[in-house]
Amino acid sequence: MKTSYKWLQSYFDAKLPEPEALSELIGNHAFEVESVEKVGDDTVFDIKVLPDRAHYALCHRGIAREIRAITGLVMKDEKSSSIKITDPTTVNVSIDDYRLCRRYVARRISGVQIGEAPRWLKERLEAIGSRSINNIVDATNYVMFDIGQPLHAFDADRTSQNIYVRLAGNGEEMELLPETVMVDGKATEKERKITLDQSNLVIADDGGAIALAGVKGGRKAEINSGTKNIIIESANFDPVSIRRTSTRMGIRNDSSKRFENEIIPELAGEAMDRITQLIVDMCPDAKISNITDQKYKETRTRNISVHLAFINERIGENIDRNTARDLLERVGCDIVERDHEFLVTPPIDRLDMNIPEDVVDEVARLYGYDIISGMEPAALRQKTPVDKTFYLSEKFKNILNSLGYNETLLYSLVPKGSFVIEYPLASDKSALRESIIPEMSGILVTNARNAELLGLDMIKIFEIGKVFPSTGEKTSLAIGITIVKKRKGINAESEVKIIIDRLSKDFPIGAGDITYKKVDPMTMLAEIDFDNVVNKIHEVGAVSDLDFAVLPEDKRYVPFSQYPFIGRDVAVFVPENVTAENVWQVIESGLKKSNTLSLVAKHALFDIFKKDAMTSYAFRIIFQASDRTLTDDEVNRATEAIYSALKEKNWQIR
Repeated sequence: MKTSYKWLQSYFDAKLPEPEALSELIGNHAFEVESVEKVGDDTVFDIKVLPDRAHYALCHRGIAREIRAITGLVMKDEKSSSIKITDPTTVNVSIDDYRLCRRYVARRISGVQIGEAPRWLKERLEAIGSRSINNIVDATNYVMFDIGQPLHAFDADRTSQNIYVRLAGNGEEMELLPETVMVDGKATEKERKITLDQSNLVIADDGGAIALAGVKGGRKAEINSGTKNIIIESANFDPVSIRRTSTRMGIRNDSSKRFENEIIPELAGEAMDRITQLIVDMCPDAKISNITDQKYKETRTRNISVHLAFINERIGENIDRNTARDLLERVGCDIVERDHEFLVTPPIDRLDMNIPEDVVDEVARLYGYDIISGMEPAALRQKTPVDKTFYLSEKFKNILNSLGYNETLLYSLVPKGSFVIEYPLASDKSALRESIIPEMSGILVTNARNAELLGLDMIKIFEIGKVFPSTGEKTSLAIGITIVKKRKGINAESEVKIIIDRLSKDFPIGAGDITYKKVDPMTMLAEIDFDNVVNKIHEVGAVSDLDFAVLPEDKRYVPFSQYPFIGRDVAVFVPENVTAENVWQVIESGLKKSNTLSLVAKHALFDIFKKDAMTSYAFRIIFQASDRTLTDDEVNRATEAIYSALKEKNWQIR
């Protein structure tokens, strides 16, 4: 959330810490500050307010209260102005479902003059990146960014005096307020009509929908330069309903963001008072009506009982009673003490404070995570139960790894399946997979193309993961084999059967648990119902016998190259007392001299034979760069360097 330093300062008489210092304080005790930017004579913070605390902190007052809690500075008293009622007209409001609309406050204001907002108001909005539109719309936005309550203004002469908060009818249409988009560097208004259904909450008058509740206003009752009379809406909507509608319509804005993170109904009345006073200040001759206030129920006050010893035990510090109490009171909590017990009543807008651990969290963050001493966690009082599926999956992995199989982790999202994603990230990831086999088949092909680089004659892979057939979620074990180089008596089908037989010796795998897929004579896959195997096993045994190999310290993981590789064969006759290792050392020396050793991704000895008093060694050398596609010239230069080094030894190149 963009937050203005000058705006925050307006909440305090005392000078705030300088922006950089304030940013550090907020970052250490409240929220991550993603950036600090100078805007004119102001400084703007981009504060990452997380959803669990957005209901009170997604506004300048919420951040100001955090600064009060962190620094101990006293905030100015928030004085409520007395609104003089000069218009006997009232707005009729009807709410169909109070679960979807918890409160709706409406007021008619007559005789307004539409024009530019005051300079101070425009500067505050523009500093945080909000475009100034006119004095009435700017006033609604100002209140939202100030205290967190979205508002909306309707042209009263373009609506009836009857407001209905209801679900839309299937197929009902409405035209939204135009969106401002940039086209060729110019701001352009984009029209949009939408078709509604019975899941969408709307604000309507006698003629139909005039706003998509909590999300966006309609064109029908838009404020424009000719507007004289307005109806102000200050409401509280169900968070789930707003999120569903905004997501379905593809509209995410400042209003929907605040409603979907839940704000308290009490804020609606306060926001109405603030917006009314702002409009009166800008339009002194305006006539103000009484409010119409339809509300369901007030926010429940929560009392949390927590002992000081509990706080200190969880934090690992010996925080005294007065310090803990002071920190909680800075947050706005009311505290009643009973011996060493605190009865904590959080502010009604702190919906994130419900249990003793929440109180501990408030004390800890304000006390300072940076000064809390580290300590080892307490030992578990009882043995942790073993998860059967996890335990057995590790056993299977160890066996398969020992037999030369490599584990894969494939996408669970695929193009088609029984369970479809409502809003897929991409067209090829629109459903949950029903089987691992289809995607594993493609991975076998990809790996087979790189077999030389991997130094493999056979690709052997497996995965243990979730699948989602029409019957529901379950765990599967998939095994895949592709034979890259044909060898007499070996085929993919027999290799898969061998590994299945090996696993069946140790685990109760029945024929009904296995699904086979033969792609061709060189490629075979099998998928095992892993959950069924687990259910057959009653006694798991001790977890301590799992053999987790220790990673050698000299191993380093590096990203694999995305660029093609080139293979070259080098064969040479040498005296019989020369070893293959001696030959490779000479080849390596030639590559070093030509500065091409870094291009060697892999090498392997693939042939040895003896003739008379000579031995022939044949090496397969794979060249590949990590940052580009190699040229034939580069590889030829490397091989010429190899030949030169071998000739210097008077060895015969084949």
